Amino acid sequence: MNKTKDQKIREFAETLIDYSIEVKEGENIYLKAESIDVKPLFDEVRKLIIERGAYPHEHFIYDSQIGRSGLDYDWIKHGSEEQMKNISEAKRKELEEMDAFVMISGRDNERELNGLDPEKITLRKKETQELSDIIHEDRWVLTRYPTDASAQNAGIPTQEYKKFLLDAVTEVDWTEITERNQKIKACFDQADKVRIVSKGTDLEFSLENRDGISSIGKHNIPDGEVFYAPVKESVEGKVSFTYPGVKSGNQVEDVVLEFENGKVVESSASKNEEYLKAQLNTDEGARYLGEFGIGTNMQIDRFMNDLGLDEKIGGTVHLALGNAYEESVPDNEEKNNSAIHWDIVKDLRKKEDGGKIFCDGEKVFEDGEWLI
Repeated sequence: MNKTKDQKIREFAETLIDYSIEVKEGENIYLKAESIDVKPLFDEVRKLIIERGAYPHEHFIYDSQIGRSGLDYDWIKHGSEEQMKNISEAKRKELEEMDAFVMISGRDNERELNGLDPEKITLRKKETQELSDIIHEDRWVLTRYPTDASAQNAGIPTQEYKKFLLDAVTEVDWTEITERNQKIKACFDQADKVRIVSKGTDLEFSLENRDGISSIGKHNIPDGEVFYAPVKESVEGKVSFTYPGVKSGNQVEDVVLEFENGKVVESSASKNEEYLKAQLNTDEGARYLGEFGIGTNMQIDRFMNDLGLDEKIGGTVHLALGNAYEESVPDNEEKNNSAIHWDIVKDLRKKEDGGKIFCDGEKVFEDGEWLI
C-alpha cells in the first residue's frame, strides 16, 4: 500500500523520537526549527514528545545562539563584532537543562548568506562553539525537511524532492545499513594506510589505531556512513572534489586541496575561492582533516546539493576540514580542534569521477563497488 504524505511525516517523526533519541517520559526535549516551511514535521515531532510524556522546549525560526539559526542575513549584515562575540548565559543554562535535542533544518532561502562577510560568519560560529559542544554531550539528532528552497537548490521539482527526502527516511532498512556499515568498518579498522585514487586525486593518510564510527540514524536523519579521524599529520597528496563545498549558504565549486604533513598547503576553487581561504584561516586546526567519511546509504543515489544528504550517498567519500569528533580519536591522542567542521564530497562511482580505495595496498573498492 502506498503511504500518504501525512503517514510518511508521522513515520519521519517517529524515527526521530523513538529511534534516534529514544525519548523517555519526563524528559526535557529541545526542539528547534529554522523556518515556517518545516512546520508540518515540527508539529508532528512536538505532538509525539507530548504523547511520550516528555516536555518540548520549542524554538521556532529564530534561535540566535545555536547553529545556522543565528546566522541569518540581518544578524551577519548588521551585527557588530561585540554582538558576534556575545554568549547568552540564559541560553547556556537552558541547554544544560535539556535531556535531548531535535534540530530541523530547511530554510526558505538556502543562500541568504551569499556575499556577506565570511570573517563575521566564521567569528560567530567560533564564539558559539561552546554552546554546540553542550548539545553534542547529550542525545541529539539533526534532520532536514523538504522545502521549496531545497528543491530549487537541488534543481528538481518540489514534489519530486519531497518524495525523495521522505523516502530516504521512511523507506530505509536500518538493519541493512547497520550490517553494511559493520563490514566496511571491520575492513578499515584493520588498516594503517588508506589511499584514494581518482580523477585529480591521489591522497594517502593513516588510520592507525582508529576505531571507525558507524552512523546509523542516531545523530543524523537521513543517515548512513562510516567515519574516522585520520592521524593528524599523516595526510599527504591532492584531492579534487566532485561536488561543491557548501557552508552557511556559500557554494564553493571545484575545490582542490593539497596536503603536506597533514596540513593544507595549497587550495583553489573556481567559485568563491575567497570564502574557501577564509575558512582555512579560521584557526590552526582548520587546515587539517577532522574526518574521513564513507557514504553507505543506497537509497540516496544522487547529488542534491545538500551536504546532509550528499555525504551519505552510497559510493562516495567525504573529507572534513577542521574539528574532529571526540569519539573518533584514541584517548591517548589529542584530537584536531577547530571552530569549523566542513565536509566536502568526492564521488567514486563509475558514472561520476570513478575511483579506487586501497587499504594497506589492497584494493577494497572500485567505481562504486565494494570488493570486501
